[in-house]
Amino acid sequence: MLEYSLLYNLFCASIIRLLRRHPSLCCYFEGEHTLKPIFRRLKTIQVKDVLQIVSLEQRQSLAQDLQELHDLEWPAGPKPLWKLVVMRGQPNSSVDSTLHIALVYHHVIGDGLSGLAFHRSLLHEISSIEKDTNDLRRAPETIDTPSSTSLLEPIEKLVSLPLSWPFLIRQLVQEYAPQWLVGSPSPFWAGLPTKPLRECPLRSRVRLISIQTDELQHLLRESKGHRVTLTSLLTAAIVFALAIKLPEASRFLGVTPYTLRRVTGTAMDEMVNQSTVFGTNYPAEMLDRIRGTSTATEHVNSLWTAAAYFYAQMQQELTQCPRDNLVGLLPYVSDYVKFYKKKIGRTREATFEVSNLGVFRTSQEPLPSNWTLEDMTFTQGAQPVGTAFTVNCISVQGGPLTIAITWQDSVINEEVVDAIVQEFADLPDLLQHKHPSSETIC
Repeated sequence: MLEYSLLYNLFCASIIRLLRRHPSLCCYFEGEHTLKPIFRRLKTIQVKDVLQIVSLEQRQSLAQDLQELHDLEWPAGPKPLWKLVVMRGQPNSSVDSTLHIALVYHHVIGDGLSGLAFHRSLLHEISSIEKDTNDLRRAPETIDTPSSTSLLEPIEKLVSLPLSWPFLIRQLVQEYAPQWLVGSPSPFWAGLPTKPLRECPLRSRVRLISIQTDELQHLLRESKGHRVTLTSLLTAAIVFALAIKLPEASRFLGVTPYTLRRVTGTAMDEMVNQSTVFGTNYPAEMLDRIRGTSTATEHVNSLWTAAAYFYAQMQQELTQCPRDNLVGLLPYVSDYVKFYKKKIGRTREATFEVSNLGVFRTSQEPLPSNWTLEDMTFTQGAQPVGTAFTVNCISVQGGPLTIAITWQDSVINEEVVDAIVQEFADLPDLLQHKHPSSETIC
């Protein structure tokens, strides 16, 4: 393990190079509470604002570490919208050679894939600096940002987002029409309604689940054999767990983010926010069929049915993209502050979100000397007006899958999270088992 000073200098030198590679690391958000917020370039960055190295032995657990990081308030004024937190083992301890490298960043400067882009760039720069140790001089306290870089164009300037009249009218009616005029749809379960922060503080909760490499490969093979994706299977597992745990719920609404980079032409190694979402309704009929299962075989069959249902809707969404996309509705929101304040006291936007970043692969170049990449974790903070909880997935090439469930404290009962965790934990054995028809589910 490198000494603290050398480790600090190594990451500081890497950050200097990363600022040239990713312009979004050099900006801040001005006028957040106005009708016309804009990005501005930072002329300088204080290292203490973007780099922190702490001891693993001073911490309790990775999940608790991430909870604390998510709850940090972004400073007002011209300050960076990201921070690199390096958690290192103490010399001669059981975690002497372990580093947890956490990138915390505001969603306005990057989507989920941007985190992967950052880490790929970081590993590349560390490897390069190892070969050219001239950059390992005493780290400066202040870094001058490059003046020649520019932010990438926003989505609406890169691709047309046409909206059909039926889609536009449906969305406007759903958002603005009074219930007495259009009727009230069947309510979906989404935890507690949105509340002001004084009543429901912004405290993030994080639960981590690891599916080992051999179990992950089995889930991938099973998913491929049933012509669905792993995301489809994991989504089905969530719906099954919720249906059993919440017998009074009449339906659920799930949302799934996906990238627009394939239509904008933006490379996967860029730090931008080019994500969108689509929703999937899980109606009472589906939930009733799940609740009617009594054997392990019926359990498995219901999972594949729900997975196929989600997969078909996802394919339909991707086929029509970028037509009738929710991002295309942004010009119709004239006042974002008013738009979100209006959500206070209402049902949350959806039951859950599933965001799967897939497999993290490093570039063609090898990792830094004597480094190995064991696993990765992807989490999101509490969402005051978003979904009741989020499920975030990522794996490393040849390694395990890490699933992170995140939610705002007190919005959902922790027993609901326990049920989902158990369903994920049971999934590999459940799909491997030869199910006799007489076997019952306890």
